[in-house]
Amino acid sequence: METLLGFFQSFTEASFWSTVIAVLVAALVGGLIGIEREYRDKSAGFRTMILISVGSCLFTIFSEVMGGPDDEVSRIAASIVIGVGFLGAGVIVKDGPTIRGLTTAASIWLVASLGMGAGIGEYPLVLIVTLLALIILLILPPFERWLDRLHDFSEFHITIKNSDVAEGKILDILEAHRVEVVEVRRTKLVKDERILHIKANMNVAQHEELGAALVESSTVIAFQD
Repeated sequence: METLLGFFQSFTEASFWSTVIAVLVAALVGGLIGIEREYRDKSAGFRTMILISVGSCLFTIFSEVMGGPDDEVSRIAASIVIGVGFLGAGVIVKDGPTIRGLTTAASIWLVASLGMGAGIGEYPLVLIVTLLALIILLILPPFERWLDRLHDFSEFHITIKNSDVAEGKILDILEAHRVEVVEVRRTKLVKDERILHIKANMNVAQHEELGAALVESSTVIAFQD
């Protein structure tokens, strides 16, 4: 009976409602970032982000209760960071030469920190950082794509006669199109032929023009990009 009475009395305590507010704030900020990830069809979406944020918030609140005089609060907070790091690593996938999921992993890491901030009552800072994160996730991708279009790193595999003269002609074509060569590797295909593996820094227009020039060149035996 006393236990049941204590349970109902907890609803009237200010500390209980401050905890509820912290959890609701954590759910709100986690949900806002989760909506953006869900809209982009990422592996960690709306519900996942809410659960991560609320979980981090509760761990932070519980750590203050359980920590005691031996500074255990900081240890539990550090454990949250480590645990979320493993969770974030699970969404990172290597797809051929491309690594996917880094932004989602970073979002998980950030959402956990927002939940921890809500757990200690830093609501203004949590809301400001949430707004900043949404600006980064929603507004900056077009700018990022624009930057990527300015410089397109491409690798060409060009088969030519096994001679320095033929290679010089290919390099002259690259120079004529103002292509910045980053790396040149050579592979002997047969005795009379070699393959040039050329990594170059160029924009989309240069890429198309160079490809057309290499296809038309009599020096090129085979070409692949």
